[in-house]
Amino acid sequence: RDALLLSERGILYAPDFVINSGGIINAAMEYLACSRGGLYSPEAVEEKISEIFSNLRFLFDRAQASGLDTHAVALEMARERLRQP
Repeated sequence: RDALLLSERGILYAPDFVINSGGIINAAMEYLACSRGGLYSPEAVEEKISEIFSNLRFLFDRAQASGLDTHAVALEMARERLRQP
């Protein structure tokens, strides 16, 4: 609801689960490395984290084009990614 109010006031809102995704990316890659007996790669983590900016840009563009608030669009994008094989 707050994201919609901010959008109506012309305030660009970046959903927290998008901008703070670096932490979960790091934790997931650490877990996967340990559970599979592999090595943790800080470089691989950095590569994934570097995608956050382009994901935000895409989210903002999609929200503007659709007329939806950024939170609603971020949830749509998350659902789409979860459905991918």
